[in-house]
Amino acid sequence: MNNLGSLALPLALFYLIDSVHAQAMDQVTSLAHQIQMMPSDFRAHFFNSPISARVILDDKYLGDATLVLSEDDRVQLLQFTDISDSEWTEAERQSWLTLLSQPVPLGQCERECPADLAAVDYNLANAQLTLITRRGSTGVSESLWHQLPEKGSSGVLLSNQLNISGGQQQSAAINLLGGLVGAIKNWSAIGQYSLERRVADDEKTQFIMNALYLMCESQNVFYRGGIFTPDSQGVLRQPYTRNSGVPRLGGLMMGTSDTLMKDGNAPALYPIWVTANREGVAEIYRNGVLIHSQPVKPGLQALDTGPLPGGIYDVEVVIKEDGKETSRSNETVNKPSGWNNPNQLVRYNVFIGQQLALMNSHNDEQEKRIALGSSLNYLIHPKLMIGAAIQHIGKETQLGVSFDWQPNPQVKLYSNPWYSNVTGYGLDSQAMWSHEQGSLSFNHSRSWYRPKDREGLNRYDSRPQTEHSSSLSGNYRLNHSNSVNVRLTHRSTETGIGIDAGYSTRVMLGGAPVNLQLAGFDRPYHQNVRNRGVALTANFALGSEGRSASASIGSRMDAQGGRDLYASATLNQDWENRTMKHSSMTVTGDRHGVGLSTYNQFNAPLLSGSFWGQRASMGHQLSGGLSVGSTLALGQGKAALTSNELDHQGGGMIVDVESDDPAVDLVAYHQSGTIPLKAGRNFIPVSAWKPGTLQIDFNGEEAPSLNVFPQYLDYHHVSGGVSSHELRVMKIVTVMGRLVDKQGNPLAGAKVINHAGRTITASDGMFTLDLHETNPVVNIEHASGVQCEIHMRPDIQKRDEIIFAGNVTCEGTQLADKHDDTGIPLAFVGT
Repeated sequence: MNNLGSLALPLALFYLIDSVHAQAMDQVTSLAHQIQMMPSDFRAHFFNSPISARVILDDKYLGDATLVLSEDDRVQLLQFTDISDSEWTEAERQSWLTLLSQPVPLGQCERECPADLAAVDYNLANAQLTLITRRGSTGVSESLWHQLPEKGSSGVLLSNQLNISGGQQQSAAINLLGGLVGAIKNWSAIGQYSLERRVADDEKTQFIMNALYLMCESQNVFYRGGIFTPDSQGVLRQPYTRNSGVPRLGGLMMGTSDTLMKDGNAPALYPIWVTANREGVAEIYRNGVLIHSQPVKPGLQALDTGPLPGGIYDVEVVIKEDGKETSRSNETVNKPSGWNNPNQLVRYNVFIGQQLALMNSHNDEQEKRIALGSSLNYLIHPKLMIGAAIQHIGKETQLGVSFDWQPNPQVKLYSNPWYSNVTGYGLDSQAMWSHEQGSLSFNHSRSWYRPKDREGLNRYDSRPQTEHSSSLSGNYRLNHSNSVNVRLTHRSTETGIGIDAGYSTRVMLGGAPVNLQLAGFDRPYHQNVRNRGVALTANFALGSEGRSASASIGSRMDAQGGRDLYASATLNQDWENRTMKHSSMTVTGDRHGVGLSTYNQFNAPLLSGSFWGQRASMGHQLSGGLSVGSTLALGQGKAALTSNELDHQGGGMIVDVESDDPAVDLVAYHQSGTIPLKAGRNFIPVSAWKPGTLQIDFNGEEAPSLNVFPQYLDYHHVSGGVSSHELRVMKIVTVMGRLVDKQGNPLAGAKVINHAGRTITASDGMFTLDLHETNPVVNIEHASGVQCEIHMRPDIQKRDEIIFAGNVTCEGTQLADKHDDTGIPLAFVGT
């Protein structure tokens, strides 16, 4: 009998698919008419039994679900089994699960329609349940945007980053960077500050409030008011203006916004190249504020621009080696988010205000000047965009024009003339050619400016001076294991051309892969002196436990201008599931002696960071540094301190996990990856603006005898929003039984419910139910009026986490407390 029941639905569907398609119906066919084509032997196994179906809500996939159909043209939803490709939120899905937990009639809804339900249809041919609502039709323009949260958001994210560095023969420095982002309904409050102190007699503590403003995002427009730095938000290409525009003002700003339809960060369009003589750190500053740092190795390399904020803006890149600054350069970060809506030909931003700083320890004579400006992008063609910018600051007017042209997918061209009535005028241009084997890029900038006198004022009576710089960079992949890269640079302030070149290959030594890199450089140093060097580096893995090593030999110029032969060796170790995440140790030998350095990263429950130490080969001075950061999240009356670092466009979720197993190991899946969860309080960083769903599951391949509820958590925040959620992890056993009446006849379509699971009995009365071990109460309800509550005893009934109940009879609630001598409820009678 059971085998026949399991085969009934597939055979019936196979029969119906052929017959229904043969009739080529154009209109919705009633379930009663569809059933007439089903063989009578299958009807009893089809109705009042759990079946799987695809659920569509207003032409959008809601999820795969288990449901029950009855002979009186009614449908009832039991649970959703798969929602991986659904665009609907979990809140919407749970709402429909609740509304359809009681049987509803198929067809058009004419009265007492829940949730604006207009019609319900079930198609046997494709096993699909279709739900149509009166609010189902939405405009095309609305589908392009993410809606703001219906009830708004609330919460606060406080992030802090403490940097301490010092050493022998150098003063200690303490730098504290802080950020606040909070949500108030659909507005966000953003603040950024920096506190810096150098331990020296003549140095004072410097405090700067870099930003403190309110921001609101809507479809296609953003609004901002307070103290902020006007940036490129609203446009894809910010035309350059002299002196990088307005540093900071108190005022208003608005412009075009793609925030509600953005897809995330991406690397900069044009790489930022740096060259280091030895291991060091690259620090990237924007408007004097450190926004990112990363380690660098000897030789020519491109910085990782992925973590940098989006937009087009100027930065200052500082290279530090042995704790000392060795180079400083100005670069442009180009990270356009893309012209997402080609029907919108114009993008803009506009601002007005007064230059000022709140609680600024600096006294700047330039403060309190009126500043206003605007930037504009116009899309002439999908591959041709022009831009314009104008800014007026005090007595100075700045103008800039830009041209972006992509004649084909491999070639990109950019040009940006600019003018200032005070400082002069200039031109920046870039060209990039990408091909299958590599890329070639050319950059050129030229400026004509008026020099300044001793007091720092522009001399209008002098002829403009000229500065120019050019660079040509290329890389070519010879095959899958060999590549070359070359960079040529020339500056008007230097004598001669700088050359950096490298060759990389991958070889097998002793059966293990080894990456080899040969790099050389020849650059202007001072007057007619050249800085030349060459290095051979090998990188290879040591076993499979996250350990690797590198070795390097070469020649370079030391700090005194002499030739320096050196050799170095580095050991790296990466760990998983430990507080310490990465450690490295480097030993360097040169003509001055032996140097040692170490770099370490850690991630503790309440803070994360890194620390480093160094003993210089020249002078043997000791130096070191520490960088730690944490984030405090406040939302819906709860607080969580975490080491997760969030950007100022993010939100968060405080998740409390109550578990029968204190050692439970959960994992939350979302668009950006996975986050581990433990019993107790957890914090999950999520993106703002875009709605999403977390799927909660158990870590590992083998699922434990546990059940988590709910399995999905929705989130939808504005920037700074923090929501609070609770998860319940229950230890479960599986109950298998068969519901029958007094005469032993099966009862089909009965509800069998425990708060850890619910099901419907099949046509033969069979059911399988997840039962909470600490609250083993089973409720049974049948359309005939049969109803009872049964208390199970898992401690004496279960075998290998399963209770085989046999035949179950239900005569009423009075049976719930009746037991035989074994303590097993009388309602369970084995066959």
